[in-house]
Amino acid sequence: MAWRCLGLWLVAAACAAGEPAAANGPDPKQDPPMICRNLTKGNVVASELVVADTWEKRRKGFLGRTSILPGEGMLLTPCFAIHMVGMKFALDVVFLDRDMRVVGIDKNVKPGTLNSSCRKAHSTLELPAGTVAAKHIEKGDVLQVLRADEAAKGKGAEKGGEK
Repeated sequence: MAWRCLGLWLVAAACAAGEPAAANGPDPKQDPPMICRNLTKGNVVASELVVADTWEKRRKGFLGRTSILPGEGMLLTPCFAIHMVGMKFALDVVFLDRDMRVVGIDKNVKPGTLNSSCRKAHSTLELPAGTVAAKHIEKGDVLQVLRADEAAKGKGAEKGGEK
């Protein structure tokens, strides 16, 4: 276990050291704009969502950012564990299975944390600290990720509109 954590820390430190400072704000290359909503509660969880579905996007994550704004978020997929080495702000972390059902939650994960994980997860949703409480996200809730234009038209209200 100690070697695994050390290895994770070394990889995280290497990633953090090589990252240029990024502007605060959502990834400008996210096209089309995405949102995440909680189908169980009927609310929007993130109105400016970045989907990190490549190794490079997942590796970078929010590294280099000094903060994220309410409404921002990042879905890392596939991903069942995150680290906070090199981060400058806390996050709420929501772990999702393949059906986008919440299977784990870690609130207010502090910068420097070596490991936040959930073996049942297929994807990880990173949100500003406090979002889980504010949006009443709980284990068992079903989330949905869709394009902002689809949400505006009212499409994808069923579970199948995941991407």
